[in-house]
Amino acid sequence: MKYLALFVAGFALSASALQAQASPSGVPESHRPPPGMCRIWIDGVPPAHQPAPTDCATAIRKRPMNARVVFGNDAPAGATRGYAPTQPRQSNFVAPPAPSRDDQARSAQQQREEQDRQRAAQLREEQDRQRAEAQRQHDEQERRAARPSPPPTQHNQERSAPPPRPRVENSQRPPRQSYSAHRPR
Repeated sequence: MKYLALFVAGFALSASALQAQASPSGVPESHRPPPGMCRIWIDGVPPAHQPAPTDCATAIRKRPMNARVVFGNDAPAGATRGYAPTQPRQSNFVAPPAPSRDDQARSAQQQREEQDRQRAAQLREEQDRQRAEAQRQHDEQERRAARPSPPPTQHNQERSAPPPRPRVENSQRPPRQSYSAHRPR
């Protein structure tokens, strides 16, 4: 019984010594950054090969996915205050649910209806433009018809084209003569 009590006491003493040597974050006390500085701690890399302490903003900005930032402060060994979580925090972003087939069909129908409305509006606008153009042309013709034409002046008569000559039709024409040097005799 004495040996059992001695064994349990020795075991408890060794366990407390091990806790004092390494903090719960897995960073040995000898490799913690000084107060006011931070250090990137890469999981699976030996303590001697870890990056050097730096300012906290740089450490946070340059932290790779498989690492965490260890903050240097005056926290006692074993305290978890000042340590970044080992796992990245989960995002609270939730992807919207995929639309059902009914929703997709309704959406497609609404798009078709909207396109039909747009085409009908364009057609009405084109018809209105054509009516306005036809009305403008009609008004212009009425103005021209209502306007009296100026009386012809001497100047206007000189410029007018001479009257066409009457066409004389010759029913018989003389045969065509050839002017070539080789005439048949």
